[in-house]
Amino acid sequence: MVASEGQVGVPELIPVEVDDVLRDMLDRFPLPHGVQDADCNQEEIAQALNTTVTTVAKWIKQDGMPVVQAGGNGKAYVLRLSHCWAWRRAREADQDLRARHNKAQVVALQASFLGLEMDDPQASMTPQQRREAAMADIAWSKAAHMRRQLVPLADVVDLYEAIAKIVRDGLEALPDRLERELSLKPDQVSDVSRAGADILRAMADRIEEEELRERDVPDVEVQERWLI
Repeated sequence: MVASEGQVGVPELIPVEVDDVLRDMLDRFPLPHGVQDADCNQEEIAQALNTTVTTVAKWIKQDGMPVVQAGGNGKAYVLRLSHCWAWRRAREADQDLRARHNKAQVVALQASFLGLEMDDPQASMTPQQRREAAMADIAWSKAAHMRRQLVPLADVVDLYEAIAKIVRDGLEALPDRLERELSLKPDQVSDVSRAGADILRAMADRIEEEELRERDVPDVEVQERWLI
């Protein structure tokens, strides 16, 4: 191999056949820019790939790392730098693809257990994240529930007074309305009027009994909001 101008001589590489699988790896993962190819021993490949000689030996014997020339009986292995680099990168890419695929299937299965759709943000959450989200949702729901229960005292009083007025006006007007609509006789109108008066009197007595009767109670600050 002829070196480019200004460079020292580059050792000639051992001729080797490259199959389609390795060719595809070389096309996908060429050596980084500025790095020239070389035939190396196991120690050099271990240094180049930032691993150990033991790991390189395992890759060769068990995992199919490409070899230019097999070693043995005192003869060192010859490993092409570009081949080993492309093989390692392709192996990492396959492992990453497999890991992402498996994770997606685990998430999909967990989502099915929880009755979630895959486009639901909670489907991709970890159990810890899902628990934190659930606790936050419980706290928010509890606060919202308490906000609905807390009603200003003035609003409660106004509502009760408005309802009482509707009932009182309705009962007082009921005899005349029934007389017009049902053609009641005078004695029947009188009975309806007396019944309405009895209802209003019973309501007034209950209010007097529950709220207006004097009691021996300690002086406390009147709260501005009631819990209902």
